[in-house]
Parts: sequence; structure tokens; C-alpha cells
Amino acid sequence: MTTHSARVVLIPIEAQARRAVVLVLTLVAAATIAAAIIRPVVAMYLADRATTVGALERALAWDPRDPDLHLRLGRAYVSLAERPDYERARRHLETALRLRPTDANARVELARLFDRQGDRDHASEALDAALRADPHNVTIRWQAALLDSERALEHFRYVLAVDPSQQDAAFQLARILLRPGEDPSDLLPKEAQGLTNVLAAAMRHKDLALAEAAWTRRASLAPPLPLHVGRQYLNLLLEEGQGSTARRVWTALAPNGHLVQDANAVWNGGFEADRLAGWGLDWRVQRVWGVEIALDRFVAAKGHGSLRLTFNSFPTLDFSSVSQLVAVEPGREYQLRAQAKALD
Repeated sequence: MTTHSARVVLIPIEAQARRAVVLVLTLVAAATIAAAIIRPVVAMYLADRATTVGALERALAWDPRDPDLHLRLGRAYVSLAERPDYERARRHLETALRLRPTDANARVELARLFDRQGDRDHASEALDAALRADPHNVTIRWQAALLDSERALEHFRYVLAVDPSQQDAAFQLARILLRPGEDPSDLLPKEAQGLTNVLAAAMRHKDLALAEAAWTRRASLAPPLPLHVGRQYLNLLLEEGQGSTARRVWTALAPNGHLVQDANAVWNGGFEADRLAGWGLDWRVQRVWGVEIALDRFVAAKGHGSLRLTFNSFPTLDFSSVSQLVAVEPGREYQLRAQAKALD
């Protein structure tokens, strides 16, 4: 007969209790961490699909410490079509600022709220605080220009200087605010790069008034305007038929500026330049098979140059591959005179 022995280990009740407490605390901690991760995700999911104030409130319930949700709710309550709730809007905006004190957008929204309520003093304070918090934010500058009529021109000037995409709109609005007799060019930035940006934006929108104002101020500054920008502006003027302005711009850009002759509408009419530019208001040459085109420094009616056309085939009477755009003014008479010499 085989006998068996068994050993029983008794664990003190206190140790079992401690293990149970540790397990509970671990589960609680895990649940807390999970909630901290999951709740903001749920809030973001709901907020992305929210189209009503109620939907935003439900999203906020999942993450009450999200400043962006408070900001959206503040905007939403102000923008309610039937009955804006300014009190709730203010509470949400102030909560957003408590959660994120550096939020300049929340301060702008507070300024808009106070402005709607007719509280100009608090609106001005909130707007100044927003500009101090983020002075280089173009969106805030736009809001400031719309809310603060006394300093609107200052803010529009800033937008003109730094944001090419909105320069045209800023210039048009600022021009409305000018008093009679004020020069629109005074709205433009003072530095060269800012003016170059304004000119580029004006060309994109074909705003000739803004482009001319930017060009006039930019032309006298250093460094010189990049040639490709000047050529784009000149081409725009020619396309739009702005002859007199094109002539003035060309005179500043031309590679042979010393050839300006006020009495002659034709540029470089005596072919005295070292070469033909081929663009702008200079001679343009289109190469044609069988014809050689070159400057001649031995034969000249006056000065020391002429244009030589050498026909290697039978001369054609409709040859027109050398041309020039000439800026003329309405109401004036012009006389075209040319001298030619033929050999063989």
C-alpha cells in the first residue's frame, strides 16, 4: 500500500488583500490611461463630423479640455442665425484662453463678440491683445482691419507687404478708405521685396492700377527689379494696349537706355545699339529661311549702323520678319520715314 503526503501552504490574509489592492489599482490606472487616450480620439471623430452646435457640444463632452472645441463653439454661438448666444460664446472663448493663454484667434473672436454687442472698449482691448500675441498673423490682421476702422489702413499695409495671395483685395479695400487727394501708392510697402511681391500679385490679377503704383515706387529702389519680373510687367502692358506706360517701363528696362530719343517714337530707329534686344519695344527678328539678318557697321545713312538683309534666294516683296511695337498716343499725328539702300 502506497501512502501519499500533501503539503498545504497558507498565505496570510493580509498578503492576499495587498495583491488584490495592487490588481485593482493596476486596472484603474489602465482604465484611466485608456480613457485619456480614447476620449480625445472620440471627441475629434465627432468634431470632424459636427455640423450643428449640439453636435459640437456632444464632442466637447468627451474632451472638455480641448481648447479648439471651445473656440469652435464660441464661433458657432456667435454665428447662430436666429438668436446668437453671446453669453455661452463668451464662456467658451474664455475657457479656450484659460486652456491655451497664447491663443490669439480666441482673442480675435472675443473682439468680434464684443464688437457685435456694441462694446467698443472691450473689443479694442481684445484686439490689441490678439495682435500682441501674434503680430505677424495675416488672418488676424484682416480681422483687425475689419474691426478697427481707425487703424484699418495700417493693417491693410501689412497684408500688402507680406501676403502676395491677398494683396490685390487688400489694396482695393484700402483704396476705398483713402481720403480725397490721398495717393494710393502711399498704401504700398516701403521695402523693395514687398513692392516686388505686390507687383507680381497685381500682374497675376491684371490689376493695372495696383501694378503701376507698385512699379513706380519700386523702380527707384535697390537692388534693381529682377529682369524677368520687369519683362512680365511690360508684356502685360503691351497685351492690354497701355502704350505710354509700356514706353516708360521699357525705358527703365532697356539694355540701351542711352538711345532714348523723345522726338522719335521708334526705338533704336538708326540701329545704333550693339545688338537687337528682340523683345519689348526694340526690334524683333523672326528668322526666315533664305534671309540673313545682321547689324551692319560699315553702311549707315546717319550715325554708324544699319540693318543688313541678305537674300540668298529670290527677294520676296512680303518679307516682314523684322518688326517693332511702337507706342502711340491718340489724337497725335505721326510721320514714318525710312532710308534704304539696295545692292545687286
